[in-house]
Amino acid sequence: MKTNIRRILFHTFLLSILLMGCSGEKEEDDLDFKYITNLEVLSHKVYDVKIDNFRKTIDLLFERGQDLSQVEIKLTLASHVEMVHPQTATAIYNLTGNTEISLKKNGEVTTFTVHLRYKSTAWVVSSSNWEKKDQYGNLPEYISVYKYKKDISGKLVQAYIAVADVSEGKARFKILGEKKGYHTPTQFYEANSYPKVVLNGGFFWSGTSLGLMIKNGETVSKIETVTTRKYNGADTYYYPTTGAFGMESNGTFTAQWVYHSDNTLYAYPAPAPNKAGEKPLPIPSANFPAGAVKWQPKEAISAGPLLIRKGEYKNLWENELFDEASGVGPTYNHPRSAIGYHPNGYVVFFVCEGRNKTPNTPGMTLKNVADILLELGCTEAINLDGGGSSCMLVNGQETIIPSDGKQRTITNMVAIY
Repeated sequence: MKTNIRRILFHTFLLSILLMGCSGEKEEDDLDFKYITNLEVLSHKVYDVKIDNFRKTIDLLFERGQDLSQVEIKLTLASHVEMVHPQTATAIYNLTGNTEISLKKNGEVTTFTVHLRYKSTAWVVSSSNWEKKDQYGNLPEYISVYKYKKDISGKLVQAYIAVADVSEGKARFKILGEKKGYHTPTQFYEANSYPKVVLNGGFFWSGTSLGLMIKNGETVSKIETVTTRKYNGADTYYYPTTGAFGMESNGTFTAQWVYHSDNTLYAYPAPAPNKAGEKPLPIPSANFPAGAVKWQPKEAISAGPLLIRKGEYKNLWENELFDEASGVGPTYNHPRSAIGYHPNGYVVFFVCEGRNKTPNTPGMTLKNVADILLELGCTEAINLDGGGSSCMLVNGQETIIPSDGKQRTITNMVAIY
């Protein structure tokens, strides 16, 4: 009997040691992996916060359309953890780029990466000016096509938009084409796995793209615009900054004035204030125009002029040298193409017919196009190549009659899958 009691006591003792060991390991694990116990966003509405202390990530869910360049965040740290960068637990963060938070524990520095997600907000195009069209075959629920219903200043309008929800990885935006090579829009459509919507892109000459093209983060064509205008009676070189439209690393889209200098792509808060007939300004660089920042979009294309930036009407065609000599004809009625972004997470492809292919349909001015996109709620937009190049296909079908009477061969397009 005594032997059995001794055995029971011995096993109980061993079990208690094992349990204490397990408990100690768990506490040690908690001590090793816990860095951040809580996170509060003080300045903006956030829908969800997920902290993964093991993977060293922070996921924040915001509504699209907010300015996230100045976001105040308060961290609550686990014991024995201190801030490295930023230096204080409550700080202002710029979440528009890659955001990292560095912490120190037991003498070792660990970095957390902040990931943004966006809450999709419904956007319904106004039925008073636009009519939804369903004759273009089967489209995914995240793409819709509308036709404009009004006239403008007594002229008839044949204009269409394709609206694509690019939030939460739904529609995919792509640039099609290379530095050199001609194709019709239908050939682009057939050779690129049949995108749902394609729209003609930037300017070209003799089979060569003249502007910026970035595909999947790789620069296919640089933007180093040089053109000639008369100055003191002589042909003189000018170097305008040009409007571009691109997808940022966080999935949003912006319109920028851009130029390549020393193999670096710079974006500027305002265009170089060139004007035909006046003294040419310096070649754009890291120092001119003022406020240059390196721009690294995932997908981008240039054309111009830039029409809308940060919700404000721009259309500074004189500074971008899209004057009468350019062929763009900013104040004349022409077939037009444009691309815009709505802050709820939608890319908008715009195209309008012109040159009276449909009777009494001369086309639009650049201001007409910008006004329509502003009315839709677009906060970023640029003009694309127009005239005979203007063409949008939905499931391979034309929306407008091309002003050449048939599709023109072009060098690049924008596409939605």
